[in-house]
Amino acid sequence: MKKVLLVLIIILFISGSALAQDLIVEKNPEEIFIFAGDSSFYQKETWVVELQPGENIYSWEKPFSVQEEEVFIQVEGGELVSLISDSSNESTKIIIVAEEQTKGKIYLIFPLLYLDLNYLYQYFWEPDKNVPAGTLLVDITNEGQEPIPESHFIISGKEFIFGLKPYETKRLVVDEFQAVRAEKISRYNPLSYGDTDVHFFWDLFVSGDILFPAKIECFEGSTSGVVFLGESYTLGESSELEIKVGKSNDITIEEKIEKQDKLNQVYNREGKEVLYDTQEKKVYKVANRSPERKKIEVFVPLQESYELISHSVPLSRVESNQISFVLEIEPQEEVEVVLEVAGKNLTSGFAFRSWQY
Repeated sequence: MKKVLLVLIIILFISGSALAQDLIVEKNPEEIFIFAGDSSFYQKETWVVELQPGENIYSWEKPFSVQEEEVFIQVEGGELVSLISDSSNESTKIIIVAEEQTKGKIYLIFPLLYLDLNYLYQYFWEPDKNVPAGTLLVDITNEGQEPIPESHFIISGKEFIFGLKPYETKRLVVDEFQAVRAEKISRYNPLSYGDTDVHFFWDLFVSGDILFPAKIECFEGSTSGVVFLGESYTLGESSELEIKVGKSNDITIEEKIEKQDKLNQVYNREGKEVLYDTQEKKVYKVANRSPERKKIEVFVPLQESYELISHSVPLSRVESNQISFVLEIEPQEEVEVVLEVAGKNLTSGFAFRSWQY
């Protein structure tokens, strides 16, 4: 609620506009606003009125779809004492008390429900660049049956002037920028992705000023032209974006359990095994079949009660039941990774978990 009020207060300090109403002194084009991070449109009406000493009453025919609690009103030159709604005709009486005759202003701000907006990011990574170039676009659709005349749209601090026919959509370029940091990486995580494919990602770090819930489209330059790699979605909550752009068909992974031995078994009175330790060994063979250097992160699912005995590469603990390792592999190179663990106080299975577990 505080965020909405702050946005509305900010609107009031942007140059005003007016819409013809009873007792209006000035008439100017109306303006329509949308603010960064909020996919709602707000219309602003500014009435310049001649206030008389005492009580002044003005009538406003608010849009049928707008609820009274959604309307923000501010007055200059007098004091807003009450609003009286007439449910029979959707009109609202605005009652202002002034101490002397003066010109005043009435600001009304309310959401427009028949306008729809969708953000879209497009990232293009040129072969000789370290980071991709980004473009922020918005698609605005008039979902109403009536045309919207040429109006001022203020989106993310930039002004656009255009009209919309019924059910028409217009695409606008709002901003162009470079990612702050970027990395291409493949990931192998069957437990998370539900398959044994190697998935290709762009990990980007972008400015916090351009974060919106949006679809993301990824393009890359090549000798054959611009290639569309894929699309993803972001909630606009973090400057770190993990964009899944496809599958790494040129990276192959073979994993093999070479040892799973049970030790220190404990049996109940019926002779059933109820507790045991294990010693286990697993081997990964990761090959890069492409002409380019590749970076890949491999995730290894484990039972929570495990201990590492040895490992041939540095490891990172992802969660209590998952570790990972990162390899940078030269073209046509194959790397073997060996992991040995001990399972402690297990009641079923082994420390190395299958992704179908």
